[in-house]
Amino acid sequence: MKESNKIRFIATSYVNLQGLRNIPIGIFILLIALLTNGSGLVGAPLWTYGLAEVAKYSAVLGVIIVGTIVSIILIDKYYFHYFGQVKRTPESSRFEWLIQIVGSILLLGALWLDITFRLPVSCIGLVFAAALIAEYIRLTWLVGGRFLIYYPLGAIFTAFVSILPLFGITKWWLAVGLVNELVGIEIVVGIFCILAGVWGHLFLLRALSPRLEVNNDHAI
Repeated sequence: MKESNKIRFIATSYVNLQGLRNIPIGIFILLIALLTNGSGLVGAPLWTYGLAEVAKYSAVLGVIIVGTIVSIILIDKYYFHYFGQVKRTPESSRFEWLIQIVGSILLLGALWLDITFRLPVSCIGLVFAAALIAEYIRLTWLVGGRFLIYYPLGAIFTAFVSILPLFGITKWWLAVGLVNELVGIEIVVGIFCILAGVWGHLFLLRALSPRLEVNNDHAI
């Protein structure tokens, strides 16, 4: 692994390596999945349930959302204080936003397919796996090396779980106490986000020491 490639990779992938930011997101996804699984608010619109049940669900959901946002803000402050900031060029920022918008649209479309049709695979799981592969290629193709290897590993595992019914393992989620396949995929994604966050943060700690009050304002 060339040192120049390592430095270039860290500079261009600095945001992705801020792994602690992924942990509250992963916990958020896990909690939403567990909340959905335990609340019974599955399979019908919310207005078909009692007002008290919906109010309780909404209150818990609100607390989870606020907690997640506050956690991400605090983690951003931690990275800025101890590691500094890498300024992106406007072109790089626009490209990141474009990727996020397209990815969100694809995930919403996959979610609609999973909810509307009884397909033998999980579309949202496959889209998530494809997104991990695409992100891995985008971040590493210029520098080479085995950086972010947990991206393809997570993609393979998520895709495998998403197509389990094709191998005759139907309704596997019931065997582990889940109400549907979507909740199972959410749990897989949540666990991946947490593990990937820890892995990315440890890589950043090994590669960089906390900054010694040095301010470099070079754009990439």
